[in-house]
Amino acid sequence: MVSWNKILGVASVAAATALLGMVAFDVPYFKSVYFLRIDLGNGTASTAAVNQTNAFVDLGALGFCTDLKDGRGLQCSPAKIGYNLSEAGQFINGTLPPALSASVNAVASTLTKVLVLHIVAFGISLVSFAFALLAFFGAPIADCCSSCFCGFAGSAAFAVFIFDIAFFELIKKRVQEEGNSGAAIMGNALYLTLIAWLLLFITPILFLIGRCCGCCIPSGHSDHEKRHKNNY
Repeated sequence: MVSWNKILGVASVAAATALLGMVAFDVPYFKSVYFLRIDLGNGTASTAAVNQTNAFVDLGALGFCTDLKDGRGLQCSPAKIGYNLSEAGQFINGTLPPALSASVNAVASTLTKVLVLHIVAFGISLVSFAFALLAFFGAPIADCCSSCFCGFAGSAAFAVFIFDIAFFELIKKRVQEEGNSGAAIMGNALYLTLIAWLLLFITPILFLIGRCCGCCIPSGHSDHEKRHKNNY
């Protein structure tokens, strides 16, 4: 019979891996998931995409998407490691908006290379999920390996979450330095990364509790049955 801790553990790792996968392959792939939105309006920011009326640029791990509200809809850059916001010029007729100035680009082009760590965290979590599945089906060594890789994936997720906060604050500061030219809005990818970290943090504890409970289950009942059979 499969123990409850293994069921919860596999479900927790699966959910965390799915969330990290969505974050690692957000815009330009999952267009509704992004790390940071640069609102190109005059300092007016909207946190709800449904109500977004200003032109904006969404930054992801492998690229960006922009909607200039010029009738052409959402347009996205090719996916690659490290990108420059000046590439948005191919979607703009004329000069870049002040919020995409050279100072903002200088910071963004450097920091976007580090966003590839989200793919690393996703890869580690994927390995952890594979071991969790093996442990679920009874492979003895996989239980320990799953806990170890959960710890690695959780540490990686926490590290990239801290970087995401720093990434957001630096871009926000540079955009604000450009005056009344736009605003930086925190994206939902940060919250998804935080939830994934919490799930990966909880999973090893579930496995540990399950092992401890399994070791502490009294064997008196089974010994009584053996003695009863021996009498016959």
